[in-house]
Amino acid sequence: MAASPPSPRVVATSEKYQIVGVVEGEVLVVYLDRTEDNAPVTGATVEVSLDGEAFKAELQEKTGTYEVTAPVLRKPGSYEVLVTLSEGGAHDLLVATLTIPPPAANPGDGGAGLRRIVTDAMAALPGGRTAVAFAGLLLLGVAAGGALLSGRRRLLILPAAILGVILASAVAWAHEGHDHGPDMSASTGNSPSRRPDGSLFVPKPTQRLLEIRTTVVKIEVRPKTVRFHGRVVPDPNRSGVVQATLQGRYEAPEGGVPPLGAKVKAGDLLGRVAPAFNFIDSSDMAQTLGTLDQEIALNRRKLARQEQLLASNVVTRAVVEDTRILLEGLEQRRRDLLAAKLRPEDLRAPVDGVIAASRVVAGQVVGPSDRLFQIIDPARLLVEALVFDQIDPDAVDLASASIGGNGTIKLKFLGRSRALEQQYTLLQFQILESSMPLNAGTPVTVIATTGERLTGILLPRSALAQAPSGQTVVFSHKEPEVFLPRAVRFEPFDAEHVLVTSGIAAGERIVVRNALLLSQVR
Repeated sequence: MAASPPSPRVVATSEKYQIVGVVEGEVLVVYLDRTEDNAPVTGATVEVSLDGEAFKAELQEKTGTYEVTAPVLRKPGSYEVLVTLSEGGAHDLLVATLTIPPPAANPGDGGAGLRRIVTDAMAALPGGRTAVAFAGLLLLGVAAGGALLSGRRRLLILPAAILGVILASAVAWAHEGHDHGPDMSASTGNSPSRRPDGSLFVPKPTQRLLEIRTTVVKIEVRPKTVRFHGRVVPDPNRSGVVQATLQGRYEAPEGGVPPLGAKVKAGDLLGRVAPAFNFIDSSDMAQTLGTLDQEIALNRRKLARQEQLLASNVVTRAVVEDTRILLEGLEQRRRDLLAAKLRPEDLRAPVDGVIAASRVVAGQVVGPSDRLFQIIDPARLLVEALVFDQIDPDAVDLASASIGGNGTIKLKFLGRSRALEQQYTLLQFQILESSMPLNAGTPVTVIATTGERLTGILLPRSALAQAPSGQTVVFSHKEPEVFLPRAVRFEPFDAEHVLVTSGIAAGERIVVRNALLLSQVR
C-alpha cells in the first residue's frame, strides 16, 4: 500500500517557544516546546484562532499536548493561525499559516473519490444524515417508478437512481456520531526519516519519546587538556596492612576470620599467629634451656653457701645480693624462652577502615613477608597517573578522571615524583568527588588542563554521534521538526565535556541529549 503524505502541519517559532500543530481529522494537536532546550511546556494557557474564529486549546495530561476541535479543519484551503499563550507572567503570540490540501484522487479507488464528495456534501446539508437518507430513499422511489416508463424518460431517471444509492449508502459509511476521516491504517508519512539532503525529519511525538534536548551554544576560551592513564590507590595516611613478625600458624579470633568489607577500628583483633620453629631452632632452644638450667642450679647452691657464710660474717651482704640478682635474671630468661615457644602473636588493625583484602584461612602457615589483611578508608582514596611526555608535570592545574565512560571523578593535584621510573613521572591526585563507588586498583583515564588556551564551543560528550560515513557529528536543530547533522572537530576537555573547535557556530541550537538515537534515523 502506498504511503500517504504527512498530515497537514502548522509550525511557528518565537524567541521563547516553538509550536507544531498536526491536523488529525477536525482536531488540531498542538505540541508546545521551549525554543532553547526543546523541553515540553505543559503549564501554559493556549488559545488558537483559526480563520478568525477563536478556540481554547485543552491540555491532554497523558500526552502533554494541547488539542483544538474545529470543523473548519476538514475543509481544504489556507488559514491564518494565531496562537496566544501565557505561562506564569510570560506572554507570547505566534503567527503561522495552515494549508489543508484537497483530497488526492486515486484512480484505483473504485469510486471512493465520489463517496468523499458526497460525504462532504452531507456535512453541509441542513438536517444532517436523516435528511440525506430520506432524500436518497425518495430518489430510489422515483427511480423505481421510472422503471415502468420507457425510452428517453428511463434514461433521465437512471442518474437519479445512482445518486440515491450513493446517498443512502453514505450513511452506512459513517456510523452514528462519527465521520470517517482518511484511512489511517496506511502510513501517514509521519515517521522519522532521513531526507535526500542529509537532514532528519523527526516528528514532535518522536522527539518527546526520545527526550531530545538542545542548548544554544556559545564560543568560549578554555584551557587545553591532555589525557593519561592512572589508577585508584589507597591514601597511605588512612590505610594499612597487617603482617606477622614471625613464622607460625594463623589462628582466627572469636567469630571467625573477618570477612571482606567488614568495618574495623584501630586495635581490633584480627587473629593470632602461633609461632612455629624449625628443627634447628628447636635444637638451639633446647640447648639454651639446658645451659640456663645448669647455671640456675649452680647459682642456687652458691647463694645457699653465701647465706651461711653471711651468718658468720665471712662474706659481705653485697656479695650475697649480687648472687641473688644473677639467679633471678637467669630464671627470668628461662621463663621468657619458654613463653616465646608457646605465646602467639596478636594481629591487630593499624587504622580505622574496612577490610579490602584478606588472604588467610584458619590454620594457614604464614611468614613475616606475607600480607594477611589490607585495610583502607573508602572515603579517602587517591589517584596516581603515569605521565611520559604528554605534558610538563609542573603545568598541571585542574584535573578529572573517567572510569570506562561510566563515571566521573573530580580531582585535586597533590604533587609529583622527582625521579623517573621507567621513563614516566608519577602524578598524585586527591579525590574530591566521585559519581560512583571506587575500589583500590581501578584503572581510570585522567584528564588534566594546562596553561595553553583553546577557543571553541563546550559541549557534553552525549552531544557527539557517528554519521553513517563514520564522521563525528552533532545535530543542529534547524526547525522544530528538522535536524541537520554537522561534522565537527573537537578536543577532549574533561571527563564529561569536549571542546568543539570547528564545524558549528555560536548561536546554533545543538542536541545535547540522546544524539546517538537521532543518528539511528534512516
